[in-house]
Amino acid sequence: MHLLSLWQSRVLAGFLLLILQSTLPAQTTVIFGITNTWRYQQTSNLNSPSWQAPVFNDSSWPSGPGLLYSETNAAISPRNTPLTLGRTTYYFRTHFTLTNGVVNAVLTFSNRIDDGAVFYINGNEVQRVRMPLAPTNILYDTLATTTPSGGDATAWEVFGISATNAIIGDNVLAAEVHQTSSNSTDIVFGSALSFAPLSVTRGPYLQCGLSTNVIVRWRTDLATESVVRFGTNLADLSNTVSDPSTTTEHELTLNGLSADTIYFYSIGTASGALAGGDTNTFFLTAPVPGTVKPTRLWVVGDAGTGDTNQMNVRDAYYNFTGTRHTDLWLMLGDNAYDTGTDTEFQEAVFEMYSKMLSKSVLWPTLGNHETAQATNFVNTYPYFNIFTLPTNGVAGGIASGTEHYYSFDYANIHFVCLDSMTASRATNAAMATWLRTDLDSTTNRWLIAFWHHPPYTKGSHNSDTETELKEMRQNYLPILEAAGVDLILSGHSHSYERSVLLDGHYDVSTTLTNRMVLNATSGAETNATGPYTKWTGEQSNQGAVYVVAGSSGKISGGALNHPAMFISLNQLGSMVIDVDGDKLTAKFLRDNGNTNDQFTIVKRDVQILSPQFVTNGFRLSVTNIAAGKTNLLQASTTLSNWVSISTNVVGSNSFTTFDATTNADARFYRVLRFP
Repeated sequence: MHLLSLWQSRVLAGFLLLILQSTLPAQTTVIFGITNTWRYQQTSNLNSPSWQAPVFNDSSWPSGPGLLYSETNAAISPRNTPLTLGRTTYYFRTHFTLTNGVVNAVLTFSNRIDDGAVFYINGNEVQRVRMPLAPTNILYDTLATTTPSGGDATAWEVFGISATNAIIGDNVLAAEVHQTSSNSTDIVFGSALSFAPLSVTRGPYLQCGLSTNVIVRWRTDLATESVVRFGTNLADLSNTVSDPSTTTEHELTLNGLSADTIYFYSIGTASGALAGGDTNTFFLTAPVPGTVKPTRLWVVGDAGTGDTNQMNVRDAYYNFTGTRHTDLWLMLGDNAYDTGTDTEFQEAVFEMYSKMLSKSVLWPTLGNHETAQATNFVNTYPYFNIFTLPTNGVAGGIASGTEHYYSFDYANIHFVCLDSMTASRATNAAMATWLRTDLDSTTNRWLIAFWHHPPYTKGSHNSDTETELKEMRQNYLPILEAAGVDLILSGHSHSYERSVLLDGHYDVSTTLTNRMVLNATSGAETNATGPYTKWTGEQSNQGAVYVVAGSSGKISGGALNHPAMFISLNQLGSMVIDVDGDKLTAKFLRDNGNTNDQFTIVKRDVQILSPQFVTNGFRLSVTNIAAGKTNLLQASTTLSNWVSISTNVVGSNSFTTFDATTNADARFYRVLRFP
């Protein structure tokens, strides 16, 4: 039996119900069943195409209901009309009537065939099954290319064609069945036929959204041509992109778009739209890379359960964001449980997030459940057929040459996605080499990295002992921190864990020292010491916040006591991240709508001029601060236990203050800003 797509499986299920005298879905019209009567010819060789035509007189042919057969396998049924062995090719004809419109509709055939067949409607070929491909001419002595799976017609085979191959009224359906050899020991033929509207079974969904182009993908239950109609005015979707080749997996790139612009769109065929063309089907193109623009991200990790937990987390975000558009969203792996099959993705992603997928570009990463726990570095996992991810650097950064890991730019943010599951995590491997080159190339103000296995966690997984987690921490954090990474997002542990501002912690949890903790406070704007502050003049090793956000579909507890974490919660939720100029604010949004954690990172071009020693202390000059904001100058001898020296609200971008301490061997200074 051929591998069936989702729509084929559903149609097949319908025909099996038909055989059991059950009811098909209301939108499907049964034209005839498997016991339909056919006229047949098993005594002559027919090379002339006239036997396929509606005007051909088949009144002298015998007739009988399906299955028509010469077969000893008792599992093949219903066997109704015996045939005689000895022919290479057998010929069959029947009539059917259509009363509905044929535009954007499907004729679906469910068959038992042994060995191969060619189908014709009104004299025109419409399908080949296990026969030489076109343009090979099919003659009476042409052999089928192979036998059915298992050798006999024990399984249903389903295909669909456009109903435009038929006409309103009477139609002639003809089929010729070919053996694989002249001494074949069996022949089986029967076909059931139904009519249904052409349906979009997946999507539309947006991929690789850039400032001048975006990819639109969708799936249909019939192979058709692909058309996207779009425009900035919903009433005028006059721009079109199309592909005349037929497929069920549609993918079109819309080029030449204007940056930071809303476009409405529909998907369909040359005959018309199948979905979209309404106020809920649109995309907002990305701004020109480097542009400062308020940007909202939604982050879900380990979400793909397909249950009420996932729904509640989703709905909490929908209610939270309201009419505020989600500029892009990230999935942190384990997006479809348990083994990442196409069917599991259909339920846990495409049916769960259809509203979001049609208007906000999704950027995913690979988890262990996408590969069914396999670690082979291959592109054969369903994940890679489902998503279209940048490999050639067109989205920003350096070409990776693979969808396993990639980078992209949005506004003034550079994103890096890594594969912690199947790619080599060695420091000299291809992924690490690419990462160094990519990070050297970016000039964006913000750097966010994401992958599945967290470098720090004490949730349902332990970063001290598990190989993927240890190697990502030991081998990749030094590269990213040297490049000034601001935020690292992972899942895998089914919990929410969020670190303080860290730098240089690459060993097990017990080795964390005060020098690695650059700011041990909450980082909340409402906190007395304000948000985490980083200076843009020197990017390297100024600290990053690490988040485990793997509770978007389930929670699994754990010790939740990693010393790097400011907070650890065994709660369902997702992350909302807003980036605006020099400020990044992140929230953990519970499934009940509560916000149980929040932190802010502020970037300033602050410079503390070399302190000048004067009597009883040091005079410090601070420049490039935010005018009109509260600026807090702090000092420390250990890079921890910071002590406030002065608080200044100034109208200009500089101030001078005095540190009276004179007995310290070393004195470090920093400036915090209250937004």
